[in-house]
Amino acid sequence: MTAEPETLEISRCASCQARFLPTDAPCPRCGSTEREPYAVAAGGTVLASTELVHPAAGWESPHRLALVEVAEEVRLLAIVDGELPAVGSAVRVRLEGDIYRARAEEAPGPERGEGESPRTGAPGASFEPPR
Repeated sequence: MTAEPETLEISRCASCQARFLPTDAPCPRCGSTEREPYAVAAGGTVLASTELVHPAAGWESPHRLALVEVAEEVRLLAIVDGELPAVGSAVRVRLEGDIYRARAEEAPGPERGEGESPRTGAPGASFEPPR
């Protein structure tokens, strides 16, 4: 087994310094195509997660997905290896081809739906829609 990478490559806009993914897209803030590679820590925080028991053809069941925020407020969707992480859990992210994969860094947190709200810190659903 190979070691998890310590960093992820994202893009930094040469014009406005925004950080973003995907690395081959124009800047979402100013539209510039002038970008440079920028390394951030491969750790992130789970903002939302779900488990699909009937995924699209070609994907294993259960298919676990997590919305992860890494450094510089960059968010990505990752396939989860292992148990479904709770909101607020720390995960390690790696890129395999064109797919981001995440694995929990710590022991599993509360069961789905029993975590704390990332906005309020209060007990409640593990996902809150944007306001």
